[in-house]
Amino acid sequence: MKRNITLLYAIRSIRTFLLFVPVIVPFFQENGLTQTQIYTVQSIYAVMIVLLEIPSGYFADYVGRKRSMLVGVIFAVIGHVAYCYAHDFSTILIGAINLGIAYSFISGADSALAYDSLLTIKKESDYRKFEAYSYSLTGISEAAASIIGGLLALVTLRLPLYVQTSIYLTLIPLVLLLQEPQREKKKTKNPLVDIIDITKYALIQQQEVKWLIFYSATLGTLTYTMVWLTQPYYQLLGISLGWFGILWSTQLGFMAIFARYANAYEMYLGKTKAFASFTVIGSVSYIVMGCYPSLITLPFILGFYLVRGVHTPIFQDYVNAIVSSDIRATVLSVKNLVQKLQYAILGPIIGVVTDAYSIQTALLFSGVMYGMIGGYTLWRMNKLKIFSEVKD
Repeated sequence: MKRNITLLYAIRSIRTFLLFVPVIVPFFQENGLTQTQIYTVQSIYAVMIVLLEIPSGYFADYVGRKRSMLVGVIFAVIGHVAYCYAHDFSTILIGAINLGIAYSFISGADSALAYDSLLTIKKESDYRKFEAYSYSLTGISEAAASIIGGLLALVTLRLPLYVQTSIYLTLIPLVLLLQEPQREKKKTKNPLVDIIDITKYALIQQQEVKWLIFYSATLGTLTYTMVWLTQPYYQLLGISLGWFGILWSTQLGFMAIFARYANAYEMYLGKTKAFASFTVIGSVSYIVMGCYPSLITLPFILGFYLVRGVHTPIFQDYVNAIVSSDIRATVLSVKNLVQKLQYAILGPIIGVVTDAYSIQTALLFSGVMYGMIGGYTLWRMNKLKIFSEVKD
């Protein structure tokens, strides 16, 4: 079980060693995609996750988390190969679909396997530390990959993808080394009925879980939307391609630092203020960057990485502590599904605003929109006294 934790650190670090991400928007543009088409690709990627997220979580709960992760990494390799040979919208879309399938089978399964591994050795209280340290490692991994990927892109925008695909092949033997923790599995006669029941439990019956899921999904969408506006924003400021990887690396390096102090952040502010701060920081960062696009306000982009690095370990820990082991991966998949569904709806809208008006307008639109959604969710959580119910 201890080896599982070490392997999961390695697997997550490799999965986030994303050489091509710092230049992915220029790569898409080089292959003829508009900003609307870029968001459309990501929206369909999100739709694939929406369709498969809960079934894949159920697969992980009842067939095995290790097997689910193995399926995921195989599809991830296929998706990257498709990107390597992509020269138009349709081939890029095929790659995105495969990566969506991959994400579905890995997300939730790795977190559930980690929690149950710690539970087996009676160290489940260390789970938040695992998530925080994991996010720190992945931030460092992404940061290092960003610098290397940016340099490789100076040779050709396709070179980072070739190297990325080779690195992803190492995930297969690492996943095979994982050991499934012993746990009780709920007996089932009808998987579809079980999936429906667990989804109803998470999104209708259990109010605490429901609003934690919805707020976490909103924050995830808030930060993920900015990923696809960051590189066009660099272009707006006249930053050369050679700096993309360095800037991306710096942002991720800060995220790694923020993640390490996620628990201290919550303890210092308290639950209510910590939860509210995520929406405020994200919305204000969008609005300031939209109103005053310049190198002076560029550091406001770190607000998104603070939200991303701090909120995820906290919310993952809350949800894991509330739900039982036999449905844990499925409930985590419900959380991821809600986020991807939000993005599938909102992402293309932001893409249209960008193409029809400007990056600045899209940033302002995003800031107001996420402020309203986040504010409403916080109001509902406060009304239901969820802040006082979540466990320390």
